[in-house]
Amino acid sequence: MSGKGRLVGKNTPYLFIAPAFIVMAIMVFYPLGYGFWLSLTNMSLRTFKNPGFIGLQNYIRVFQDPDVLATFIRTIIWTFVNVFFHVTIGLSLALLLNRKLPGKSILRVFLIIPWAMPQYIAALTWKGMFNQNFGAINLMLGWFGVGNLPWLSDPKLTFYAAIITNIWLGFPFMMMITLGGLQSIPAELYEAADIDGAGAWNKFKDITLP
Repeated sequence: MSGKGRLVGKNTPYLFIAPAFIVMAIMVFYPLGYGFWLSLTNMSLRTFKNPGFIGLQNYIRVFQDPDVLATFIRTIIWTFVNVFFHVTIGLSLALLLNRKLPGKSILRVFLIIPWAMPQYIAALTWKGMFNQNFGAINLMLGWFGVGNLPWLSDPKLTFYAAIITNIWLGFPFMMMITLGGLQSIPAELYEAADIDGAGAWNKFKDITLP
């Protein structure tokens, strides 16, 4: 076999991903594993030279604190709600933009503004909108008979306000990623589905979503 032939074989894909895997192992996997190991020891400024293994005692002590448990639950809610709405809104808008629409390019520009805007400017803008006395959010809620809500002083409302702001900041990125995936689907698949008599839901379920 020639030298060129020896470079191409069934193990070639692994050679391509090997550098990325090595970098991930050094930058991610090792620190993650080492940090988990430290959490199972009594590492401190007094014992850092020779930490002893104590098992899950650190985790038990941490979760006995009600504030830590409440923060953990809020983190789970934050993650689930944001991911759900980022994906749902992003996918819905991507499906809309993947169709033939008048002024689609202009609509795409407006929809991507939240992602393109610097986050500190967006945060200041939303802070003004959530103002209890003069904010646009309370002004709109007033149309439905809802009184001025203290979005920035009540802990629960502040959490909701942060979720709303983060959803607004995050859905454009998911929209663009999903739109790129939708545009890469061969049109022949949809044409074959039309010939087979598949409806819109079946085409979405069996072609678009996978």
